[in-house]
Amino acid sequence: MRTRYKIIVLLLIISAVLLSIWWQDQKQRIYDRNHMSSYNFDVKLTTDSTLSNVTLYLPLPVINNTSSVGTDIVEHHFNDYDHSWKYSLVDTEHGLMLSIKNEKIEPKYATRSRDSKTILRPSIFRTILFTNQTIDTMNPLGSEMVLMPKYNLTQNVNARRPYTQASKQFDYESKMYAYYDTSSNANVSISIYLCGMNEWWIGGWQHNSYWEDMEIKLSGSQAGWTTVNGQLFTGEGTYY
Repeated sequence: MRTRYKIIVLLLIISAVLLSIWWQDQKQRIYDRNHMSSYNFDVKLTTDSTLSNVTLYLPLPVINNTSSVGTDIVEHHFNDYDHSWKYSLVDTEHGLMLSIKNEKIEPKYATRSRDSKTILRPSIFRTILFTNQTIDTMNPLGSEMVLMPKYNLTQNVNARRPYTQASKQFDYESKMYAYYDTSSNANVSISIYLCGMNEWWIGGWQHNSYWEDMEIKLSGSQAGWTTVNGQLFTGEGTYY
């Protein structure tokens, strides 16, 4: 009786192991069929005054001084509907950056529905680049495109992140170049956002990502480089 019991237990253990192996294989097959990886790059520019002769050099997703996102923008433009903008990649004293130019930028306005108040509306430049390779969202520094340049990069060990222990925050300084003519009381805001994300379906949509952003506020006419603070967040989401 005891031998029969041991055999049953052994068979159950073997079945559980085989089932676990089978399920892991099935998860990988499902992941491979439904997996998508992409880089999302957004720029928002808000102004309350007319800007003339505009040239901006903006941090760009770069690795090894190359940028597939930047190349895609130059070849196909952002997915906006304003074709007055001119895009190019430029080698600057701070590395490869995105140059965007326009002869004139006018303020944009929208009406807020709840109180009919008129508010400033940003010009939004947005692109998404898909890749066949899984993105290293846990350790993107050195292995993935990140916004460059980065100076004084430090890990913020005191930051509280809502995800796993793999989630980390890095603070750094970057550079933007702005040249334009405007009134002395003009206010301009420029923000940049990058997200590298893996998405897949296993019993529901799941994802993991790294992302970073930076924003700068400028007053009056500009003709030079400005330091801007940025943040990089890695290892966010689900890792199976």
